[in-house]
Amino acid sequence: MPRAPGRAVVHVDPAFAEAVVWRVLSGAGGRGAGGRGAGGRGAGPAQPRRDAFTEHRRRTDAIYELDGETARETAFSRLAQGEFERLGLSEPLLLAIAERPPVAERVRIVLVGQARGLHDEGVTWEPGGRHLGIRIDGSRFADTDGLLAWARHALGHAEDTIDPAFGYVPGWEETPAGRIAAGTQARLHRLWDVIVDARLAAAGLLVDVSVIGHHREGLAADLSGVAPETVDAVFGALWDGPLPTFAQLLAWAARPIELVAATFPGDPGLPRPDRCPLCRFPSDDVGVPAHPIAVLVSADYPDWLPELGLCGRCSDRYRFAGHLGGAA
Repeated sequence: MPRAPGRAVVHVDPAFAEAVVWRVLSGAGGRGAGGRGAGGRGAGPAQPRRDAFTEHRRRTDAIYELDGETARETAFSRLAQGEFERLGLSEPLLLAIAERPPVAERVRIVLVGQARGLHDEGVTWEPGGRHLGIRIDGSRFADTDGLLAWARHALGHAEDTIDPAFGYVPGWEETPAGRIAAGTQARLHRLWDVIVDARLAAAGLLVDVSVIGHHREGLAADLSGVAPETVDAVFGALWDGPLPTFAQLLAWAARPIELVAATFPGDPGLPRPDRCPLCRFPSDDVGVPAHPIAVLVSADYPDWLPELGLCGRCSDRYRFAGHLGGAA
């Protein structure tokens, strides 16, 4: 019989906790808020909690009266963690964990640290699976609803990585043949974001529905040259269809057109945006060229169509030839 999930214990990096507590109590916005009397920059949605702020300053002033730097640093660390808990700043994270039983049953300790900006945010498991690491930008704690929405999405990825049916491969970015191309990695993350948010929407937990349009636009860019109605059908199949495996996502990211083929098996004549139709080399930057370049290419290759696209190298070759006034 599986054991009932318990409430995880949250440990926050002391310096990060101190900065976040100051930001929330003072109502400081932006990403520059500091601790121990340092102010923040900009304006954010948080409002000062004056009573709690006054009490926090009282506790802080008392610590300065302690003898010894080590004793003061230890007291400041304990105060930061305690204030973080008293203000309920970890509650959105714990709620998002509780909403995912496979995660809640597994995790016992949540380690929260500061991300180096929004691009560095993420969730990772330690090998045993009992410790869950969360890197997060401190600005998110100024918006409780936004923090919950972010945590729900991030934990969707975390849940997938421990699902045997999904088949996540740790360290997938590196293969025996070398590092996977940056374009392929970016496409995989975009596809994975789609299926995570699709499940949130199905559960009624996707608050910001505008992300649906954002996901569709990203797919259209990855399927450059594919008709809009086909992109819509592919997106619908990805959004409403069964959960693909990690191997399928990686294959679709490496060759986006295979996602079209998965939706329309045997559909002939589809462009291959992951391979240049002119030079036939695999490429991450195949796209529809500008009209002057398309004219030059069509003159040399009458069977080529602009919507089939060109890689960046071929486009540059014809752009250079056009500037010289000659043929490529």
